[in-house]
Amino acid sequence: MSLTTGAPSVDLGQAFPELTAYARTTVRLHPRRGEPGMRDSHIGGPLLWPAGEAWPECADQESHGDPYPMVPIAQLTAADVPEAGFPAGTDLLQILWCPEWHDQPHPEGRGQACRVFWRRAADVTDVLTDQPDPEEHWDHEWDMIPRACVLQPERVAEYSWKEELPEDLRGRIAAWLTERGLADDGSAIPGYKVGGSMNWSVSDMPRSLTCAACEAPLALLLQLDTYEWALGAWGPAGEPHRFWPLEERHLERGDVEFDLAREPAGMTVGRAGHGGLFVCSADPTHPPCCFTQ
Repeated sequence: MSLTTGAPSVDLGQAFPELTAYARTTVRLHPRRGEPGMRDSHIGGPLLWPAGEAWPECADQESHGDPYPMVPIAQLTAADVPEAGFPAGTDLLQILWCPEWHDQPHPEGRGQACRVFWRRAADVTDVLTDQPDPEEHWDHEWDMIPRACVLQPERVAEYSWKEELPEDLRGRIAAWLTERGLADDGSAIPGYKVGGSMNWSVSDMPRSLTCAACEAPLALLLQLDTYEWALGAWGPAGEPHRFWPLEERHLERGDVEFDLAREPAGMTVGRAGHGGLFVCSADPTHPPCCFTQ
């Protein structure tokens, strides 16, 4: 089943033509509980991992002297999400993290210690079938371990987060929305997504988002979110929240099916907010940074 995002309550690009220079395309992944295979794109499922390659571990977390294995967060294929920006010769992206908080390579970063692997799927001929079970090591941090989800990628246009805009433009947009009693539901789209812009409303955007290895700008690779859409936020004339997919609006609030759609991966990210995995825009193989809100 494909899932569709509703239309924005207002197209800010029409009211402010200069804003179109800050338009982006993000890929809403729409994770939903399922049983993805090792070669599929997914959140929290099994990885196409080479049998002869050691599984990543977190040296800062040990049990009886043995480091804890890192937890699979996402696997994406170039066929499903080419927007991930695969380096030449690769078509498989794998992301793992440690559920405990860590300092990041970026001076203002604090979040999960991440490892990012770019591969060519055809090169993985001998697959590791007996992969570490996160619950054996991380049961006390289960809220930072995603349940297995299949994906239904959808391309959605968005505008940059307000702190990325010129100050004058930002102020005029805020005043225009306030005068009309409208909320901005076209910028920094929530949920699980690839690319685009992240909402920094909790901690404010870092003064400089640059790679610790080469000082090139960092780019949002993957956003992870506690919720796919907000409760109690309604559009004009009482319409449901824009980010509640059209195909799921028959679900009743409070039902199990509603909760599974709104909180598909079962993670509480940050302070029940969201987080972003950022990579170097010049060389995505440089050390990544994770920021949580």
